[in-house]
Amino acid sequence: MASRKLFFKDARPEQRMSAATLLLVHGAGGSHLTWRRQFDKLSDKFRIIAIDLPGHGRSEGGGEVTVPAYCRHVLDLMESLDLRNVVLGGHSMGGAIALEIALMGSSRVGALLLVGTGARLRVLPAIFSIIREDFVVAIEGVGNFMFGSGASGDLINEEKQLLAKNSGDIMLKDFTACDSFDAKDRVGSISLPTLIVCGKEDRLTPSKYSEFLHEKIAGSEAVFFDECGHMPMLEQSDKFNNCVSSFLLKL
Repeated sequence: MASRKLFFKDARPEQRMSAATLLLVHGAGGSHLTWRRQFDKLSDKFRIIAIDLPGHGRSEGGGEVTVPAYCRHVLDLMESLDLRNVVLGGHSMGGAIALEIALMGSSRVGALLLVGTGARLRVLPAIFSIIREDFVVAIEGVGNFMFGSGASGDLINEEKQLLAKNSGDIMLKDFTACDSFDAKDRVGSISLPTLIVCGKEDRLTPSKYSEFLHEKIAGSEAVFFDECGHMPMLEQSDKFNNCVSSFLLKL
């Protein structure tokens, strides 16, 4: 795509004609692997696409420092694949990207899936400091903070290993993009069908963030998972996949 190569994973059912398309955008320090537990379960009914943003996963580039800058890459992908009436899903920073694209009025987006995100994503100054001072310690701390009480040790360690594949520079850029994002005064104008999913034990984007989105986006649906933190698509993947499937089938 354009002057740099961006990776995306694309899976679809054998019966392609009527399948909804779900385009998934990961959060800070993530990749398409954020959605690894969705592909097998959802691609039998729907087309599932997950992008690696610039500087993440298998994509080239050095990342971006604003949400609108990341939006351009997602919009470019939608245009290059000629995606129409897509369900745009995003986790955390990816949710901010999905919200911003919806607010831009893209005609290619037909619905939203917002996971562990918010209309404003302020980042504690201490997080920036620890990333600069000791990236290994930062990954350990963020990795532990991401999960709820129901997550297994294996899953937590798996995610820490994936986070550690990032550079400190990418993490700083991602958190800078999050910290500058504020759409609280604008999200009320969104009228797209929207599913909001959040863990009740999410300490990075607390459930009040999702409650605010649910209150402001008319007609939205919101689901809150018990004993679940910031990663419901991994922590409680079966429940998450069932919720998403039910939402997509109603569109």
